[in-house]
Amino acid sequence: MSFPEWKKVLVVDLGFLGDTVHSIPAIRALALSGAKVDVMTTPVGAELLSLVPEVNRTWIIPLRKPSPPPWKNLGTLCSIRKEKYDGAFTFAGSDRNLFCTGWSGAQDRVAHLTGRNSWPARWRLTRAVSLRDRTQPVFEQRLAVLRELGWSGENPGWAWRIPKEDAAWIQSQSADPFLHLSISAASSPLNEWPLDDWAEALRGLWQQAPRVKIFATGAGSERENARLRDLSVLAADPRLQIFPERLSIPRLVALVQAGCAHAGLDSGVLHLAVALGKPTVSLFRDSVGRPGWAPRGKNHQVRVSSCSCLESGDITCEGGRARCLAQIPSAEVSRMILHALPSEALG
Repeated sequence: MSFPEWKKVLVVDLGFLGDTVHSIPAIRALALSGAKVDVMTTPVGAELLSLVPEVNRTWIIPLRKPSPPPWKNLGTLCSIRKEKYDGAFTFAGSDRNLFCTGWSGAQDRVAHLTGRNSWPARWRLTRAVSLRDRTQPVFEQRLAVLRELGWSGENPGWAWRIPKEDAAWIQSQSADPFLHLSISAASSPLNEWPLDDWAEALRGLWQQAPRVKIFATGAGSERENARLRDLSVLAADPRLQIFPERLSIPRLVALVQAGCAHAGLDSGVLHLAVALGKPTVSLFRDSVGRPGWAPRGKNHQVRVSSCSCLESGDITCEGGRARCLAQIPSAEVSRMILHALPSEALG
């Protein structure tokens, strides 16, 4: 099968930060094959894609949790249909992505299926791709969709165009080495490590690396802001600087890129750090999809906690706190972070 000679393509990628990060190599591959690529995405996705040189434009769908029904987006879909795209497809197989792909008005309408998609969502598709190896990294899974369509190129990776003002801002924040820290997981509190343990891990880190500053950020929600403030009180150390207000995505990218390493949980900013080439330390509770999302390679240390909820099929933790993650010793996390830091940060 030869890859379609599309000149104008719509990618439907209605996910949040981590989903968008993992879609970028495939989006770039499409553009580098000669297509002009537009992306239908969420507000946070549009912020991130504004930094990717190969993206022509974005169509923004204001999704949130919980998200509005698909028919709320019909006005945007009508505008998209007027563009007369050669091809439209989605790498992520949710019904919402399939619906928007099918009703995009493109000549070819291709979607990756999960096996659980409803008939109305599949109705308008012209082609379906069922290939999915969940043991592969998510960005590789999305490139595999292109290969199924006949693409034979190499993974182009990530590329960023960071605004000068955001690069200048981070230079004004610190001349010392710093670690970027993310202590919250928007997907579920069950993916979070206790704040007492984070504070203890930072104290252990500072005993060995007293010069290292910690810059901790969140998504700006009331809950995440409260967690950041609580961590600041528990750590009680000026070397921890929290950013309780949500940073713009370009500024967050500049911050993570300037740091010497990233530590955190299974969250979007972890995947951003990996895409920026930073060493990472991450804490995961085991799950069916975990192999695809956990970073790989010598620069990435992943601590996976065996989860009884996965084994039993029932969520038994109370109070929104994962007992499995709470079993990870803070001293172990301190050692992992020390191992991730470059030698100049340890002096």
